[in-house]
Formats: sequence, structure tokens, C-alpha cells
Amino acid sequence: MKKTALLAAILIVLALFWAVPAFSGTIPASLVPESARWVVHLDMEKFVTTGLYGLLNKDGKFEVKSRDLNRWVKMDLVKDVKSVTVFGLGAGDNDIVFAVAGNLDKAGIIALAEADKDGQKTAYGAYTVYSTDSDERGAFINDRLLVFSEGQAALEKVLDTAGGKAKDFTGTPLSASLKDVPSTAFLSGVLPDLSGLGKGIKQSKVFEKAQGLFFLAQEKQDALQVRLQVTADSPESAKNMADVVQGFIAMAKLGGDQEDMARISSLLEGIQFKVDGKVFRLDFERPTKDIADLLSKGQGLHGLLD
Repeated sequence: MKKTALLAAILIVLALFWAVPAFSGTIPASLVPESARWVVHLDMEKFVTTGLYGLLNKDGKFEVKSRDLNRWVKMDLVKDVKSVTVFGLGAGDNDIVFAVAGNLDKAGIIALAEADKDGQKTAYGAYTVYSTDSDERGAFINDRLLVFSEGQAALEKVLDTAGGKAKDFTGTPLSASLKDVPSTAFLSGVLPDLSGLGKGIKQSKVFEKAQGLFFLAQEKQDALQVRLQVTADSPESAKNMADVVQGFIAMAKLGGDQEDMARISSLLEGIQFKVDGKVFRLDFERPTKDIADLLSKGQGLHGLLD
């Protein structure tokens, strides 16, 4: 893996571990274009204050070991990265943009990009764009904010927005949708129109009749709370979605003979369903320690880089 791709992969892992000025962990609205169709945000500042992070970190699940990374970049990725925001400007992979805010080792990251012998450095307005032979490209908005994408057009649109040449998404329906995200959430996502994710999402039995999606995760009083809210194309479709998900959960409970499945089955008791018209809502709440125990069965971040 190329060095720039390695850095991108690690930052993406931070965003997907749960499947986003100084910014202080909030969405950097001034660089999200008006045409953004969906947004997912991981607030690392909030996440590292949770009991869930404390338990997983104690168990070594956030340890990142990579000779390539450590040689070039002097950062504690979990503590120095304050937020990762991912947003889509269209349905293709080239339309996806990552924005990483925090105490970034700008010099080290640039050195990492320039170490790619096939990489290029080009000027775009007031910004410098670094690209690699694997078609990744990125630019620093300032010392504390890095954006990168596989798509040149998507990146340029973000740079135009950050530079004030194009409107940001403030005042759009997408931005307004974020008002439902509580300030305590460390992970949130709003996808008002699932067609913005391409046709693949529609192949799922759960989402084939879905129109919009909203989710969040937060920790309250030593319990992890997760909410998934899906807007269907009709009340009947919403009820069908609930039936499908409940069927999956029932099947999972039947497989409770094995130790791992028994543990998962007990966690499923924390799921509640509600259907209101075209809206199907799933709420999950379980003690943080139970979630940490289950996740501790995995390899953690270091297993992805070995």
C-alpha cells in the first residue's frame, strides 16, 4: 500500500469503526459544498471522553502499529484527530470527500505524500493539492484541517467552497436535518435521499424501499445509545422494514448456543422498534461495558495494519 493510501486508510478506519477554524470536533460547515447529498460525522473529541473508548483503549483496541506511519507522521491518531467528516457530492466513489480536523502533523503528512515517486504536487487557487499514482488527492485547508478524495472535481469543489468561491451547505435541507442530532452524539449521519449512495444500497432487503436515513450514537449514564431512523416510500414499506429487521434479530437469537452468539443475543434485548407512518425507528441501549466486552473479541485497529 502506498504511504498516502496508508494514512487515508487509517483515517477512514477511524470514521468507519462504528461501519466526521479549530472545529472542536464539529462539522466544518464552511467547506461542505451546497450540493452535498449526505454527511456522516465522527466527533473524536466526544468519543475519547466516553467510557466505551476508555474500556477499549485499555484493552489495546485503538493501538495503531505501522512502521511506515510512525516513520513519517508524529501523531497519536486517536487523540490528535478531533473529527472526521465524510460527505458525498454524488453517487460515485469519486464524489466522496473526507475532512479530518485536529492537531495534524502537516509537515509529516506532506512528506508522506511527497515520498510517493509517482505523486504530483499542483497549485489550485490558494491551496496545494498532493496526489498519488493510486488516484488519491488531498489538500490542507489550514494547519488543522485536511481534505482528501479520489475525485479531482469533488476536491476542487470543496476547495472552492472553503475559499469562499462557492456556497457551503449552511441553510440547505441537509444542514437543517442535523438539528435533530443531540450535542452529546459522537457519531451521526444524515442521508435524506438514499439515491445519493448509488444503486448498491437498494439491493438490501432492509433499504430497497427506503428514501432517507438518519443515525446517531451517544453514551449516557454508562450506556451506549444508538438510533437508526429510516424514512420509507410508504407506511406499508416502513412496516415491512421493521418485520425484516425483527426477523433477522429472531434468527440471531436462535443461534445463541455458541458463546459469542449468546453474548450477541443478550445485547439484542436492548433493541426497540417503532413505526410511525412512513418512518421506521430502531433504538438500541445497552451498558457500555457489555458493548466493550463484545468488541474486545476483535483484533482492534492494529490488526488492520499488520
